[in-house]
Amino acid sequence: MEARVCQAAAAVFVAFMVLAGCSSSLNEPQAAGKEQGQTAEATTKSEEPVKLLLAQKWSEINDADFQTLIVEPLAKQYPNIQIEMLKGENIKEMIAAGTVPDLVATWVNLIPDYQELGLVEDMTPLIKKHSLDLGRFEATYLDTIRGYDNGGLVALPYDANFNAIYYNKDIFDKFGVDYPKDGMTWEETIELAKKVSREDQGVRYRGLEADGYGKLALQEALPTIKDGKSNFNNDEWKHVLELARSIEAIPSNEPVPDVHPRNQFMKDRNLAMFATGNNFNLLQGDAAKGLNWDIAQYPSNPDKPNVAGMVDEHVAFVTKASKHKDEAFKVIEILTSDEIQKKLTRASGKLSVLKDASIRRELGADMPILQGKHLDAIFKGTYVPAYTATSKYPDAGKIVSEQVTKYLAGEQDVNTTLRVADEGLQNHIRQIDAGAGK
Repeated sequence: MEARVCQAAAAVFVAFMVLAGCSSSLNEPQAAGKEQGQTAEATTKSEEPVKLLLAQKWSEINDADFQTLIVEPLAKQYPNIQIEMLKGENIKEMIAAGTVPDLVATWVNLIPDYQELGLVEDMTPLIKKHSLDLGRFEATYLDTIRGYDNGGLVALPYDANFNAIYYNKDIFDKFGVDYPKDGMTWEETIELAKKVSREDQGVRYRGLEADGYGKLALQEALPTIKDGKSNFNNDEWKHVLELARSIEAIPSNEPVPDVHPRNQFMKDRNLAMFATGNNFNLLQGDAAKGLNWDIAQYPSNPDKPNVAGMVDEHVAFVTKASKHKDEAFKVIEILTSDEIQKKLTRASGKLSVLKDASIRRELGADMPILQGKHLDAIFKGTYVPAYTATSKYPDAGKIVSEQVTKYLAGEQDVNTTLRVADEGLQNHIRQIDAGAGK
């Protein structure tokens, strides 16, 4: 009904303009002059200088990408619009001081933090006004965002993460073991890790690092709290914890205290397999020079073959309080355009959020370190919509971590861990809800 009304109104408007144009040109030159003056005035207004502020908590967009993916194309297409990036700013304090960003770039799971600050609103009206084609985007990326506003789109994605196994070819060659292959389950990956986990000439080689139990939970899209209730004491979490324990229990594969797995893999070079997200930017740094590495498909669970994880995306949104919403939306239009998505994919080694397979397949094409690497492994994994995160229960992670740490250290069994953490989460939820007057 609404579409038919709009179409009818548009037809009447066009007919009116045709008649008005004929009347003005033949009989009312003064009216035509007035109309042209109004058009010139509107054009001048649209070209008035505008300065936008883009805020981000971390380096969601680094300095180089900010220049090549936003500043330069924006200046070329809309020379009247300037943009400044506020990186690492305390946005809450910034707002209190009277400075409100026009745009925010963030990780999708941090959207609730900005909702609490009153910066977020459904961008559907802007999307419709600017005729942005949502059909160009991968549906799972949009579905994840829709969870934060009952189906509305409070943000739009601009790049996506992926998971893979990074492996040190020299370690496998040293011990005469075959490289990881695509399509392995976690059990198969663990068995492979056992073959390269050992001490040799005073060096302890670790076979596998899975980047913590939290990463394994993200693969299953498992939150600790769901719909305001504890979601921890169940078979899904039990599987995650037991999988994490089986990895750490591989002889000679115990975690190294106070040393990040990235350093073990890139700098110390005593980690054979690192199952994690996108590390391409770090691998092209000085620390990884000379490292003989490649990638394989991320391991999956037998009941969910080829599922590499839940959607892990960066998003951008126009803030509710921005005085330049149309101009700010143009930045998002540019960032999600085919041209810039292709440039981002080729030069930054990040996945495009668009459906176009030809763009996604150009991943890392302009990055010398990726030449000859087995990038097909990345595209063999599929991703499920992420759970809707919440910032309402700030101590949830700490409560779970305390108990899981005891389990991984062998101080308590898995069932005790699940039960005690669940009780702690329930108490935390009750306290927070009572304080909020729920």
